Amino acid sequence: MTLLEVSGLTVGVEHSPHALLRDVGFTVEAGQIMGLVGESGSGKTMTSLAIMGLLPVGIERRAGMVRLEGRDLANPDRGDVKRNANDLTMIFQDPRSALNPTMRVGRQISRALELNQDLKRADAKSRASEMLGHVGIPGADRVARAYPHQLSGGMCQRVMIAMALACRPRVLIADEPTTALDVTIQAQIFDLINELVEETGCGVLFITHDLGAIAEMCDQVTVLYGGQVMETGDLRQVFTDPRHPYTQFLFDAVEREVDPRIEEKDVNFALQGCRFGHRCPYAFDACAAFPPLFEVGEGHFASCFLHQKENLVGSS
Repeated sequence: MTLLEVSGLTVGVEHSPHALLRDVGFTVEAGQIMGLVGESGSGKTMTSLAIMGLLPVGIERRAGMVRLEGRDLANPDRGDVKRNANDLTMIFQDPRSALNPTMRVGRQISRALELNQDLKRADAKSRASEMLGHVGIPGADRVARAYPHQLSGGMCQRVMIAMALACRPRVLIADEPTTALDVTIQAQIFDLINELVEETGCGVLFITHDLGAIAEMCDQVTVLYGGQVMETGDLRQVFTDPRHPYTQFLFDAVEREVDPRIEEKDVNFALQGCRFGHRCPYAFDACAAFPPLFEVGEGHFASCFLHQKENLVGSS
């Protein structure tokens, strides 16, 4: 059974006809890491917040299902998500806003352990210090007594990671988990996430704009642009044979200069068709409609009408 299944996820601003996320779907399997990649503003963080039931005020979930091991977490009437830290845990991109400013960081971790792991207070306190040491924090006992404002941004990020990993969730959502961390600590965090997957069989949704991190960490990858899934599949398939023009653009942006006519246009959420259509050098009349996901290989899908066109040519 699929561990986490997201299907038809559509999110928008209240009283606006335009969707910020449109029919987003993917799966996260037990023991695997799914990478969610795209440029800034592509909807990666919004997707994670919708899954967690933490959408900002004024943003509404209009459609879609979030299932954990077949159980629907999202309430279809209220739009909220019923979960606990053993089900879903998230490492937030902005750790300062996620930590309680009035509580010492060690207590925040130990309280999460008491509530979700049924540990006694003394055991939870000891485990909290241990987890701070695991994420590369020197003097863990001293740091555990500090408040968030007394720590650097990178240190707060490591505290958030320690809290998330301590709960040993079935699914971990990591939103840019190594932002503001140096490469040595980044490598440690990657190792910790991999260890968690190996030890518990959990699944990870790994969110980043860094294709190098995706290549290092992930088994599967979903490419997002303008709140729309562009391509999804096995990491090797997508990286060696990208089949959507946007995915190809992402790789071109790393390897060589790209056409400025593509690069310098912003997302247009008012488009009824493909969200990349106004930037795509291959766009044609069909792109004015919303594209489904076409299977372009075993377990490999791209939401581009070019593949329908190829199939029609091949069958003629």
